[in-house]
Amino acid sequence: MKLYVTDLSPNSRRVIAAVGHLGFDGETEIQKYDLIKGEHRSDELKAVNPNQKVPVLVDGDFSLWEANPIMIYLGERAGDEAFCPTDRRGRIEVLRWMSWEVQHFNRALGDIVWETVAKQVFGFGAPDTAKIEAGQENFRRFAEVLENHLADRNFVLGDDLTIADFAVGSHSALAMHPQSQVPLEEFTRVNAYLERLEAVPAWAATAPKPRAEAAE
Repeated sequence: MKLYVTDLSPNSRRVIAAVGHLGFDGETEIQKYDLIKGEHRSDELKAVNPNQKVPVLVDGDFSLWEANPIMIYLGERAGDEAFCPTDRRGRIEVLRWMSWEVQHFNRALGDIVWETVAKQVFGFGAPDTAKIEAGQENFRRFAEVLENHLADRNFVLGDDLTIADFAVGSHSALAMHPQSQVPLEEFTRVNAYLERLEAVPAWAATAPKPRAEAAE
C-alpha cells in the first residue's frame, strides 16, 4: 500500500496512526507532500485524487481518499473488529461519531486553531479575534456533548479504543497547543480523554514535531 500525507495535518495523523495501530507499517509506503510548497499539485497526486488533497491510500489498483473511509478500510482489511466494529450497532456508532466530529466538534476546534496557530505557520496574517470567539462558542457547545458522553466511559464507544477515537481526537495536538486558545480547561473529561489518546502508542508515535525540527 502507499499512503499520501502531509505533516502537521490532523487528517493525515489519524490515518498514519491507524496504519501503525493495525500493524501495516511494514507494507505501507509513506509519501509526504509539503503543502506550503505546493507539492500536492503534482500530477502523481492528481492521478490518485482529483481533489489534489491528502490523505490518499492506494492499495493495488484501488485509490481511496478522505481520512475516515481510509481508516475504516484499513480496519476491515486488518480484520480488527475491536478497533473497527462490524456489528450493526457498533458500525453505526462509529459512523455517527465520525460524522459528528467532521461537522461539529473538530470543525469548531479547527476554526480556532486556524486563527491562533496555523495562520502563523503558513504566513497568512494576524488572527481574527471575532472568528476565534465564534469558534470558541461553537467548541463549547459541542465539547459539552462529548463531556457528558464521557461521564461513564474512557473512550467514545466505551472503555476500549476504537477507530472513532482516532477521528474524534484527531485534533488533540492542536487543541493542546499552548497558543491554541481552545477552552479545554472548561471540560475536564474531554481534556483527560485527549490525554488518554495521546498515550496510545500508535498515536504517540505520530505526534507532530515543530516545523523547524521536522525539516532537519
